[in-house]
Amino acid sequence: MDQRPLCFGAIGLGRAFSLMLPAFRQHPRVELVAVADNDSAAVAAFKKHHKARTYSSMEEVCDDPEVEVVYIATPHELHAAQAC
Repeated sequence: MDQRPLCFGAIGLGRAFSLMLPAFRQHPRVELVAVADNDSAAVAAFKKHHKARTYSSMEEVCDDPEVEVVYIATPHELHAAQAC
């Protein structure tokens, strides 16, 4: 069985993401490789403490060749359109 970490990207750096980040970082089979938020201050704050690549749009995360799965942590009403 493949034991390498699952490389994931996250869309949205708000409260939902902040609550899940400790679990993602502690899991041995998960590696956060990219994040995106349209709030440049949130991206800058994230960049100070983490080494994942940062983007300003969800499309950039989805286009990142290393990202295998995307966690959507934006407001709930945006999830359906973003998932499509």
